[in-house]
Amino acid sequence: MTMTNILEQVAKAASRFTPSNPKEYLALQIARKLSDLGSVRHYAVLFERHGEERFLNIFRRCAEENAMTGEHFMSLLKTVSK
Repeated sequence: MTMTNILEQVAKAASRFTPSNPKEYLALQIARKLSDLGSVRHYAVLFERHGEERFLNIFRRCAEENAMTGEHFMSLLKTVSK
């Protein structure tokens, strides 16, 4: 195995997110629905900070507006948080 392969495997393992509680699992599912798995850790932190009700309301609003993207979710979160 070459050094490049080893580094690629380490990078892949580090980027995997394994939920350790129901809130993290929900954050993972929302990130999947928003096609934004690269930001799943960020969603988990936001979920803890903003609470389940606000987080899910923003997700529902994305669905209602037919704008299921991480960018739109974050935009709504900033708007609702003010």
